[in-house]
Parts: sequence; structure tokens; C-alpha cells
Amino acid sequence: MTNKIHYATIKDVASLAGTSVATVSYVLNRTPNKSIQQSTIDRVFAAAKKLNYTKSGIASGLRGKKQRMVYVIIPQFSNIYYTRVCESIENVLYENDIIPVICDTHENPDHERSLIESAISLRADGVILGPTFKGWENTAALRQLNIPLVSIGREFITDEDTSKVFYVGDDSFQAGFMSGRMLARRGHKTIGLIDWDGYANSASERRHGFIKATSEIAPDAEVLREGSMILDVETGYRLTKKVFERRSPTALFYSYHTHAQGGIAYLHEMDLQIPGDVEVVMVGTPVWANLLGAPYTTVNQHEEWVGDTAGKIMLSLLDEAHSSMLTSEYHHVCRCDLVAHNPLTDLSSTD
Repeated sequence: MTNKIHYATIKDVASLAGTSVATVSYVLNRTPNKSIQQSTIDRVFAAAKKLNYTKSGIASGLRGKKQRMVYVIIPQFSNIYYTRVCESIENVLYENDIIPVICDTHENPDHERSLIESAISLRADGVILGPTFKGWENTAALRQLNIPLVSIGREFITDEDTSKVFYVGDDSFQAGFMSGRMLARRGHKTIGLIDWDGYANSASERRHGFIKATSEIAPDAEVLREGSMILDVETGYRLTKKVFERRSPTALFYSYHTHAQGGIAYLHEMDLQIPGDVEVVMVGTPVWANLLGAPYTTVNQHEEWVGDTAGKIMLSLLDEAHSSMLTSEYHHVCRCDLVAHNPLTDLSSTD
């Protein structure tokens, strides 16, 4: 049986030297203008030698060619939102001779931390991140090292000041509000809200926007909310079933399209017609929705704009020659649109 070879990481060096990843990076890269005690420097070099740690040959090769590299770390490859955002980011980076390194955390904060440490070890020029709930903690070393950082899709969850951190995403509150407003104005009195109870601020913002709109426009309407910490197709089926076990709604709002896929499977199983029996609105436009064969409404999150803007902000941070007005503001949010499918009609003008 072959033993698996373990290559020392910058985290291993930091642990053995009793210091931070950022300090190890400062020492090994001989970063100027950093006040580090000689005893700490000695410990770092001793730990690196003991662990036989060497900076990546890949990184050295890239540096020799003056090839820049940006890590793009997202929560899920399976999430079509981030897939589309990444495509736009890649276009911007490739057009400017920057290599994008696309990684998936699987919503795991430990994976996220390891990937960020990898970015530091490989001397990445910047990081674009769709953060987990520990994203702020995990990006501490990036911020200490002044490595350009842009968050996408989700804002960091922290009590600390994030006003000077670049963020690009859609207006989640508005997405929920415009969906609730449309359903309330169409006269629905019993509406199912299928929700994700996860940590992302987008989840709570969509929920609050939806409930605010329905309560203001149709105060007598009943919103039947069912939520879960699990975001997958099977849970969407189960939550939709729970709503119908309480009362039969005439409309359903899915704050995440992943739940909608399972919910629509339940509607088909129960022989409920869309939109004759139940009107369906979901956030996002997944590929599978094109196969429904029935009218439904989606919230367009403008993923291409999010990715293009994030890529251009990173480019501006890396190269003064590409500086733009984008970096004069830290918070970049786009308005969403309601789009009716079958036929395809833009409903964003509905006030």
C-alpha cells in the first residue's frame, strides 16, 4: 500500500512557528516595511526548513512570466447563479491575460479557509469570493496582506465594519418585494413562501422584502412559510408538501430556485396545474425551468453583470492602467427584474 505524500502548506509552517499565516507570508516573501521581531523571523525559517516547505514552483513559474493569477472561490459549482457569474469573471480576466483559478467550497468554511491559504501560498494577485458564514474570519490574512478582495453574491457576516470591502450582487430585498407585490396585486389570498433558513444575508432579505410587500398591499392575505437549513431539491419537495398539508395556496414563491425544482415535482405529482391551480415565482433562472412547458415567473438576478463588474473591479485593483469609477464605491448592487416565461415578457415595469 502506497503512503500518501503530505506536502507542507503555509498553514503548517504558521502552526509550527506559532504565528499567523499572514506573518509567514511576510517573512518568506520578504515583504518590505513590516515590523516583525527577529525571533519570529527565525522561527518561521526554522519551521519552513524542518517541514521542507518550499513556495510553489507553479507560482514561481507564473511570476517568472509575469503572469497574474486570481482565485475565484464560490460556494457551489452546482448553483447556476455562480456558474454564470464565473463565466463573466473569466471573460474579463482572460481578456486581460490574468489566469482565473476557479474553486468550490461546497459551503464548507474549512474548505474555504484552505483555498484562501492556497491562494496566499501561490501568491495569487487577488481573490474573488462568494463567502461562507465564516468568510470574514477566513479572509483575515488576505486583508492583513492587502491582497485585493471582492465578495460576490453574499455579503460578509460580521459585526465589524465592512464598508471598505468591495461587494457585488443583486438587491435581494427588492427581489422579494417585487415578487410579493406582483402576487398580492394579482389577488392571491393564500401564498406559500418556500424559504432557506441559511446564513446568507440574501435569504433573510428576500424573505423580509416578500413579507413587507404582501402585508402592505394585501394585509388580509395569508403567507404560509416553510423553511429549512437544507438547500436541495428533496427539501423543496418536502417543504412544498408541508405547505399544502396546512392549506392549499394559489401561489408559491421560492426564494431559491433549487427548492423550486423539488416543489414543482410535487405539484406535478399532485396533478396541480401551473398557473391554473398554482402560480409559481422563483428567484433565479435555472436551465431546467425551460423544460416546464407551463407559464412561470423568475427573478432575473443579472448574473452576467455581477461577474463582469466583479472582474472589472479586480482588474482596476491590480492595474492602474485599468482604473475606473467602479473602485470609487465599495458596494455595487443591481436591481432585479421579474420575467414571465411562456411567453417571455419583461414585467419589470410593473410598479
